[in-house]
Amino acid sequence: MVTANKHKPKVTEVHSEYHQEKQLQDKVRERRRRGLVRRLTAFAAAALAIAILFISVFTSQASTIEEKNLQQKQAEEELVRLKEQENYLTEEIEKLNNLDYIGELARRDYFMSKPGETIFKLPSSSN
Repeated sequence: MVTANKHKPKVTEVHSEYHQEKQLQDKVRERRRRGLVRRLTAFAAAALAIAILFISVFTSQASTIEEKNLQQKQAEEELVRLKEQENYLTEEIEKLNNLDYIGELARRDYFMSKPGETIFKLPSSSN
């Protein structure tokens, strides 16, 4: 027959010096483990923050470099265009120092003539 009274077994606790020392060592070990977990968590959080910072800086620098490369390419294209214009203008200056060229321009554009010369304007022929 089972009694309704549930009795807890009476176990006497051993209060030996070895047992107390063992419990103290277990508590110290548990505290150290918790401290280690906290330190590792803090270190991981700091490492993650630094990694995010580095990634954002590198991304920002990459976009800045890309922008500067585009500006450099545009400046080089502008330089080529300006050098071509400089060559054209240098040739034009050389031509304008030639009196025959100036006379040809005056006859063609302003219908000027030399003394005794008659200018005829002919209709342009279209094919």
